[in-house]
Amino acid sequence: MVHRFGLADTVGVATPNQVFNLVQAWRQCSSIDIEFHGHNDTGCAIANSYAALEAGATHINTTVLGIGERNGITPLAGLIARLYTVDSQILHRKYRLKKLSAVHRLVAEKVGITIPYNHYIVGEAAFNHKAGIHTKAMLNHSKTYEIIDPQDFDLTRTLSINHKLTGKHAIAARARQLGLDLDNSQIQTIAKHIKALADRQYLSLDKVDELLYCCAAYSVR
Repeated sequence: MVHRFGLADTVGVATPNQVFNLVQAWRQCSSIDIEFHGHNDTGCAIANSYAALEAGATHINTTVLGIGERNGITPLAGLIARLYTVDSQILHRKYRLKKLSAVHRLVAEKVGITIPYNHYIVGEAAFNHKAGIHTKAMLNHSKTYEIIDPQDFDLTRTLSINHKLTGKHAIAARARQLGLDLDNSQIQTIAKHIKALADRQYLSLDKVDELLYCCAAYSVR
């Protein structure tokens, strides 16, 4: 007796519309579970998997970091990210989202690969904000540039300030974190100095903090 029917885009050639139409057609013919297996050769694995779900699929094949033949299959974190924006509460009820990052670190370590810096949710850059206009907006309202809440995955956001794109609002926020009382003129001056330095050389966060402390010490003389 058949309990589940599998549909596979083994070479990753399908488009989301094609997957949706195929799954929908099968769903109209049968009520049994439908499993979709999509490869990522053309970068459509997540979109195809989501289209399959919309059309009535009940199971989606995923792997941690999308590991699989050639370009791999639907990455777990990527599909979770897609589903999170649709209904995060369902994911909270069904899965332990705070374990996602740990699972990825474990698999990456065991197979000897590095988690891509821009990987969905768990990548180093996923919740990292850099440009001045971005950091200003994030300080005012985090949802401006974050559709996913990092706290739901036991992660934190970072506001990078040790680079040439940094802005005065991010510098001011860092100064407050350090307990430094700098006025607007000082913040503008130090921000300009940090941007100029970072354009010529690498600056660590410790070096930026040192500059802020020096600025504060100089102001009280």
